[in-house]
Amino acid sequence: MGKLGLMDIVEVKEFQTDDEDRIRGCYNSHIEIYKEIAAKYAGAEDYSVLVLEDNVSESPQLSQSTVSNLASFQSQRSGDWDMLHLAYIMYVPGLQVTRTEMDGVVRLSTGEQAALGTTAYVISKRGVDALLEYHEKFGYTIAIPDLMARLFPSSRYAAHPMMFHRASKVKSLVNPQLDSLRELLFEPFFYTSWERAMVNTGLGTNSIFISVVLALALVSVQSGITTVDAITQLLTTGSYEGNVVIVGLSCVFSLVSLLVLGYGVALAPPPPKKEEEVG
Repeated sequence: MGKLGLMDIVEVKEFQTDDEDRIRGCYNSHIEIYKEIAAKYAGAEDYSVLVLEDNVSESPQLSQSTVSNLASFQSQRSGDWDMLHLAYIMYVPGLQVTRTEMDGVVRLSTGEQAALGTTAYVISKRGVDALLEYHEKFGYTIAIPDLMARLFPSSRYAAHPMMFHRASKVKSLVNPQLDSLRELLFEPFFYTSWERAMVNTGLGTNSIFISVVLALALVSVQSGITTVDAITQLLTTGSYEGNVVIVGLSCVFSLVSLLVLGYGVALAPPPPKKEEEVG
């Protein structure tokens, strides 16, 4: 944030943790911010507000040109968007990232399970009004990122390349069982590579995930076969033309990668409930 001078304009808000329900605590903190925003700008025809969480970290791709492009999009396309994500979790199922006519901005298409997180985003007046209207009608029923996915399935855009990301080393108060996986997947190398793959191919997360799993599975199988053949040759002839260590390491890498992906799938939170399923 130092590169952009955001600390000079950010107003820090502190909230008590909800130890009985950490997801509810996160939800309520954002709702309180929206209430304050709505009161502060009461009577305004339109506005937009930047929201940052304390677990934000700068992306190595952060640049002033991306900021300028996003600002231009924000003003030129006013009324077309509810949220502009400066950071988002791009590994969630059902997410599609597509280019727009403006450089530096992509459109995020999601299903209700595509909770993109709340690390850093700009929200419009229309978005604030929709969230507060839901809250007044239903109260707390689901996590705030799930609610955003439900209310804004096709009206969310994002900076490209992503300007911020959730810090990989910061422990989560909501789902700490995923902390170890986050430390790996939230490293810049992984999330920037995944982002490029989504934008350049136009494929959604489901397709890319399946492609990665199949590729790793094929590499693991082929490496395993080659390793067995190499060991067999060593035992029968006492020599091997290739490097069995490299082949074995390739097999191990592929298997470990598959285990990491499987671990992430196993720990993924269940889809949010519908209102009629609550209570």
